[in-house]
Amino acid sequence: MARPPLPVGVNGRISTTRIADGPKGEVRFEAITRIRDADGVTRRVKRVTPDGVSDNKDGDRAATALKVALRDRPSVVAEAGALSSETRVAELWARYRAQLVDGGRSSLTLRDYDRQAKRIVAGLGGLQVREMTVARIDAHLREVAAHNGVASAKKVRTILSGMLGVAVRLGALPTNPVREAGDLTGKRKKRAQALSAENLGQLLSDIRHSSAPCPVVLSEAQIKKGIKTTSKPGQVPTVAEFAAKSDLADVVTLFAATGCRIGELLAIRWKDVDLDARTVEVSGKVIRIIGKGLVREDVTKTAAGERTLPLPQFAVTMLKQRERGGLMVFESRDGTVRDPDTVQGQWRQVRSALGLDWVTSHTFRKSVATILDEEGLSARVAADQLGHAQVSMTQDVYLGRGRTHSAVADALDAAVTGRSE
Repeated sequence: MARPPLPVGVNGRISTTRIADGPKGEVRFEAITRIRDADGVTRRVKRVTPDGVSDNKDGDRAATALKVALRDRPSVVAEAGALSSETRVAELWARYRAQLVDGGRSSLTLRDYDRQAKRIVAGLGGLQVREMTVARIDAHLREVAAHNGVASAKKVRTILSGMLGVAVRLGALPTNPVREAGDLTGKRKKRAQALSAENLGQLLSDIRHSSAPCPVVLSEAQIKKGIKTTSKPGQVPTVAEFAAKSDLADVVTLFAATGCRIGELLAIRWKDVDLDARTVEVSGKVIRIIGKGLVREDVTKTAAGERTLPLPQFAVTMLKQRERGGLMVFESRDGTVRDPDTVQGQWRQVRSALGLDWVTSHTFRKSVATILDEEGLSARVAADQLGHAQVSMTQDVYLGRGRTHSAVADALDAAVTGRSE
């Protein structure tokens, strides 16, 4: 009966044989064993007594050298370019990123992951995969949280979990140690703030008609230097004047009409707009790519982001009155793709002038979702409008909460007293 093969990764008995003595008469041995590699092939591995060392009669020094070599020996799979427990964390990140690219992750996601991965490579990149213990990972996450905030630490944790998940799937680790790392807790999450339908209507009116002064909003660095304003005396525009000059009023109007992300909204082309059908197609986004600058990508953040949205009449009226220039609905003064960062800066100036510092471009998304909810439309409808893949995201993050609902009191009154309004 044939002898059964060795288990994968296990070596057989170590045998030692005395060989020629060293140049100074040192007793030397050769230790030999066989090990079955991950590819199923059994190979012979040998080591001799280290130079300058005299072995004992059993060849213990040579056997120890062989055991160390077996422990540190990269597997045949690793030599062929796959993953092993000896793979460095920096290399694991490179492989994981390549999988993200193959999986179709967006450029914005990759840019965010690259930024967070720099912290991982700086703190853990030289370690081998097998050295990624729960304690080391936990300590690294705590350090990131202390220096860069809990939000960054949570992103780092997500990336590490994905990286080491690949190591587990390819057999380099038995389990994913990130799962056992301690929880990251920060400040209590703020409730979603949203504009009511009344406030949203007032805002759309103010941005076109308000005579409130709209000075330049200073940066923190300028404020620390004692600079009070960069606007010239007598040249501070009103909100309406600034919004008209910067072509911001129409942008805000379409924000309120669609709830689009800012990159999606600035990527809308005239050919995406059907005024007869009163719809607009969302099919791309404007992003900044290192080495290329601002570009329009023909993909949205997720597959659910590709959608056709109905337009309310106030948006149709605005678009009909808007002069059709080049390819895009909203272009820069040079006729190129409009920069989301520039629009964000212009909006900061207006919202500060109107006393709405808490209202960001993302607040319009939450406002649209909340208004749809208050009008009795389902969370699924709101998710489709916003381009969310998960309805739970819309419910948990985007719907404004904490409002006073008079209908609750009416229902309780009717139930207790037997009367109905």
